[in-house]
Amino acid sequence: MGKYECGKGEGTTWVGRVQHRLAFGLLSGALAAVLVGTGIASPGVTLPAAAAEDHWTFADSLGVGVPFDGVYFINANEGWVSGASGVIIHTTDAGKTWAPLNTGTTHWIHSVDFVDASRGWAVGNNGLILSTEDGGKTWSTQEAGVPFDLYSVTFTDAQNGWASGFAGTLLHTTDGGSHWAKVSTDTAQWIMRVTFLKGDVSHGWAVGQEGLILSTTDGGNTWKKQNNPVRKDLYGVTFVDQNRGWVVGTHGIIEYTSNGGQSWVIQNGPGHGPLEWGVAGMERESNDLHTVVFLNDKVGYVTGVLGIFMKTVDGGNHWTLVKSGTSLDLYGMTFPDSSHGWVVGVGGMILHS
Repeated sequence: MGKYECGKGEGTTWVGRVQHRLAFGLLSGALAAVLVGTGIASPGVTLPAAAAEDHWTFADSLGVGVPFDGVYFINANEGWVSGASGVIIHTTDAGKTWAPLNTGTTHWIHSVDFVDASRGWAVGNNGLILSTEDGGKTWSTQEAGVPFDLYSVTFTDAQNGWASGFAGTLLHTTDGGSHWAKVSTDTAQWIMRVTFLKGDVSHGWAVGQEGLILSTTDGGNTWKKQNNPVRKDLYGVTFVDQNRGWVVGTHGIIEYTSNGGQSWVIQNGPGHGPLEWGVAGMERESNDLHTVVFLNDKVGYVTGVLGIFMKTVDGGNHWTLVKSGTSLDLYGMTFPDSSHGWVVGVGGMILHS
């Protein structure tokens, strides 16, 4: 595995070389690439002033070439990455070395979440829910009660957790996963992501197929559909407080709310730049966005297919399209703090800031 580095300037300059194996549904086989690039912004888009410097490296993933879409770091040094074929890898030294964990499954593991360095959960295809109490050294299976693929898991504390997935599936546990109960969502649309405000067990949101946005203000006892006129599949959601949040999805769509989701406005998408080059009719669009993370009400990141990596420093009023150094799809993203970020994708791709 080669070194992959980013120069100074808020991630707007990428230089590196990476050689790895690409394994993904639409693209498979061997790939060796030499990637050299400088930052770009679409015509008419002004690069916002940088507030700090980003330094990115390619973190060696032990040659594991499966697609990664789950990532969670409990602090700057320790984290877990999950993906196809039942893979979860673990690092305690900020990605300098990774250890493969024995999950006991070959099902795709789409999402992983930890409440501390010991206790964590992972979810995947065919209703898979795994839990660990020793940092991932050993995993046990929890009963989901549904046979559907699960795409997202999040815990607000060691007892209260949520998992979402196919056909409107939303599961809730109040005892650390010993028991999971299906929650009524009044929808059969896929729920791709569920999130709760940090330290707040009351306010949560879930997004999914055909513009689906659900919200709860009572800890998930009831979920209500929010009015979203944009009928694009949504894959990512994040909120910085009870009012301000963002969702992302197909055709480069980025939507923003300032009132908890009562109304949404488009910040980015077809005709709104810098992503204006989607190709309609493809099985997956050339500008689909998968994940959104905001560090505060100003600074946020978005990742997507074909190496899309965008950043805003003004709350999403302007987005900068920069080279990620790869044309591979980027999926999961996490920031344990404002200085350390992780992005994962197909072909065993792991980027570290």
